[in-house]
Amino acid sequence: MMKNKVQEENSIKSENAINETIRATERFSVVGLGAGVGSLTALEQFFRHMPTNPSIAFVIIAHNLDLTLSAYQERVQSFSPMPVELATDGQELEPNKIYLTPSDKEVGMHQKRFLFFEPTRDKGACMVIDQFFECLAEDQGAMGVGIVLSGIGADGETGVRMIKEKLGMTMAQQPETAEFPSMPTAAIRTQLIDYVLPPEQMPAKLVQYLLHPSIHTLQGNMEDNMDNDIHIQKILMLLRASTGHDFTLYKKNTISRRIERRIAFHQLAGYDSYVHFLREHPAELDTLFNELLINVTKFFRDRHGFEILKRHLYQLLESKDPDEPIRIWIAGCSTGEEAYSVAILVTEYLENAAMQPRNRPQIFATDLDAQAIDQARDGFYFSNIASELSPQQLDRFFIERNNGYVVKKEIREMIVFAQHNLVKDAPFTRLDLLCCRNVMIYLTAELQKKIIPIFHYSLNGSGLLYLGPAESINGYQDIFDIVDSKWKIFRRKNGIAAVGKFLDFPFHVGTQGKQFKSDLSMPQTAKNPVAEHFNKMLLQQHTPAAFLLNEKGEILYVNGKTNRYVELHPGEAVMNIHRMIREELKYVLSNAFHQAQRQKTTVAVQDIKIKEGSRTLAVGFTVTYIDESPLQGMILVTFREKDLPKRTGKPKQNGTVSTAAVEELEKELTYTKQQLHTTIEQMETSLEELKSTNEELQSTNEELQSTNEEALTTKEEMQSLNEELMTINHQYQTKAEELTQLNNDMKNLLDNIEIGTIFLDNKLSILRFTPQITRLFNVIPSDVGRSITHIVSNFDYPAIENKITDVIDTLIGKELEVKTKKNEWYNLRIMPYRTMDNFISGAVLTFTKTTPVKALHTQLSGLLSYTLASIRHESDAVAILDADYKLIINNNAFLQLFNLTILELNEHSLLDIVHNKWQMTEFADGLKTADLHMQMKIQHHINGVGWLDLTATIDKIPNDENKIEAIKLTLIRHN
Repeated sequence: MMKNKVQEENSIKSENAINETIRATERFSVVGLGAGVGSLTALEQFFRHMPTNPSIAFVIIAHNLDLTLSAYQERVQSFSPMPVELATDGQELEPNKIYLTPSDKEVGMHQKRFLFFEPTRDKGACMVIDQFFECLAEDQGAMGVGIVLSGIGADGETGVRMIKEKLGMTMAQQPETAEFPSMPTAAIRTQLIDYVLPPEQMPAKLVQYLLHPSIHTLQGNMEDNMDNDIHIQKILMLLRASTGHDFTLYKKNTISRRIERRIAFHQLAGYDSYVHFLREHPAELDTLFNELLINVTKFFRDRHGFEILKRHLYQLLESKDPDEPIRIWIAGCSTGEEAYSVAILVTEYLENAAMQPRNRPQIFATDLDAQAIDQARDGFYFSNIASELSPQQLDRFFIERNNGYVVKKEIREMIVFAQHNLVKDAPFTRLDLLCCRNVMIYLTAELQKKIIPIFHYSLNGSGLLYLGPAESINGYQDIFDIVDSKWKIFRRKNGIAAVGKFLDFPFHVGTQGKQFKSDLSMPQTAKNPVAEHFNKMLLQQHTPAAFLLNEKGEILYVNGKTNRYVELHPGEAVMNIHRMIREELKYVLSNAFHQAQRQKTTVAVQDIKIKEGSRTLAVGFTVTYIDESPLQGMILVTFREKDLPKRTGKPKQNGTVSTAAVEELEKELTYTKQQLHTTIEQMETSLEELKSTNEELQSTNEELQSTNEEALTTKEEMQSLNEELMTINHQYQTKAEELTQLNNDMKNLLDNIEIGTIFLDNKLSILRFTPQITRLFNVIPSDVGRSITHIVSNFDYPAIENKITDVIDTLIGKELEVKTKKNEWYNLRIMPYRTMDNFISGAVLTFTKTTPVKALHTQLSGLLSYTLASIRHESDAVAILDADYKLIINNNAFLQLFNLTILELNEHSLLDIVHNKWQMTEFADGLKTADLHMQMKIQHHINGVGWLDLTATIDKIPNDENKIEAIKLTLIRHN
């Protein structure tokens, strides 16, 4: 029994161990390595410092390889103990392996399996790293890691944004350690890189990060983390105090995931530790703020959606009057790609529009992130945007510069970029298009319900609203028409106010960040239908007529019979108590309403006479300010009434007023009411005028803001232009210094060489000459610019002008010998003068003195003549050879002995003929011996000559350094 129990426990432990191993295998991380040109060294440093079994699958995305994929695989395998495989379509990733992806495919990943696609884009560079990083982010979430190594271009910049949005981790190689730093620099510029390290330091930080418990919490269900609400509220309070921005109405799940990621980044124990860390390191608040504002965008993101938007936007613009300005707001514009995309659409429309608007289009682009706004205002984007735009759009709207593109000035001037908080700042108004894509997905449903009516308020009569594909206008179909349900394009319903749903802005949240949920239009359903019907009858018969109003007086809820107190007027329906109340009650109710609102109290009004047919009623009402949640700030108005008794007899004489006096008082009262009515109308008119003035001021304020932004943009452009001019000036100064140095070097070179040189232009005018040229021409420095034909020369060569002209015309140099009047000899070379652009702009004459050489040549000629004369008449065969056994001189007997010609001896050395042609090995060895004098017998048969019986005397003539300079060969024939 005991034995079975032990076996059962061991079996359970074994099964648990197996399950744990399976879970660990399933949880392994995937690391994408963006590797460009020059990355092999970085990969070697990376994998040499990586633990043997890190429980990670590594995917190397090769970019612009200078090796074949198989050669690359061999190189990586040479420095990694982990197996290196070439990835295949549909292959499942395994931990502790390295995969190389092909460069001729678009590589994706789903559920840790590779997916290969044929490239479809025929424009721009294929951003293989961006494509894989995007799939890695979608598939792995927080367990995905993207690392950008050495390479050319900006591939990987967009991919790291996607990884960060999905809570993954990013690394980049320290640019100073990269052979080609463009790729890591582009990734670092996004300010979304977690670690910037040399490759050898990356493995330790990577493993440490992935082992933190928070990473697995992020990847799993976040429900367990909701217990940390108190700590989250503390963090948000610190964040609000530091940045001024309130995130309490953002989705808690999103915020907690971002905080969990920072906890893992700093290797902290939990939320409590992170709160302490924030107090001690205030700079971390800025980093957390940026983490909460991950900016993932691209030009024409969801291109099919933009095509549909383009069609409906163009229809809207065609219907506008030329005097009406085109106004567009891009809310949450991030780094500006979406704003510029819309500006391109508008520009393309205006280029083909039949009627041109009289005012320049105004596009307002706003975001909470000031750094993103600055980047958007610069208008510079890396070269990877070529895959997001057509070649025509790139050429039409961008200027290529510094491995990227800059938006042209005409497009930038259409857009006003500004920092703006969608939650608390006043919106832009009178808009034709409002784009707010992928912003509301981070906000709570409560906040979305407040923002959508504001969008309705901001748009013109039939303005368009463009949301993200995961966003909607749920609950507001009564104020928007659906234009396209797939791409979330809506049109404002003209002439409809969001009754009971518009809220004032800015929005404020209580100091504790509490939110409340209320839906006044949908009361709770009673559990007992009999009780519900009974309560309804009691409310109808025994509760007074009442209105629930917001702070503007708009009617939110009605109870009881209220038709005696309010009236509908012709025209657009306006559900405002101040416009609908009966004339007899209007002034009194307005005073009570504002008094109750101002003093936050209850105001009671007694017995106001109104006519109801033949009856006269005395109406009283109370106006109550509500100071309790969830109706805080609203106004409750309740009415009560009673019949006034009819007058049946004459009034009493004692202590009573006469009928005439009563009539007089009634007349005065009627007159006073008329005056009061007139005053109220005047006040209403003034109020309307003030409202109109306020709208004009708001419009003026927007225009001033636009002008201010344009001035700021102009200032930045001027500053940028000034910096460019300073850079160009510095470059010119550097070039001038280099040119001065070159001129100095040239002057010293020409002054110190012993070669006379003169430079001429195409007209043979003197450009420059060296001091040595004065021995050949009578020139002085002031002769620069004169024709050389006007200068007297010291040598006799009248045809030199023709020779120079021939060289300039034919581009073929000439070499001559000239003799001066002092019997000095010079070697003259005439060559074409070539510029750096390979143009011929004259000639260069160089005179090299050859007088000593000429004298030596004369001496040698005489010596050779003497030697030749001395051996010519000898009967023996005599020849003199140089050190290379080539013939210098010989007599006829030598030629006759071997039946040789001078031509044959000039073409070949005698040693070559003796050894190779005649096969006289002994004779050849004798020629090569080091002895200065030797005699030898030679007996040999030569074809065409016959049998020879010779005595050869070989005398070698050394120079002063004992090197052989000549060989004298004497041959005596005995047969």
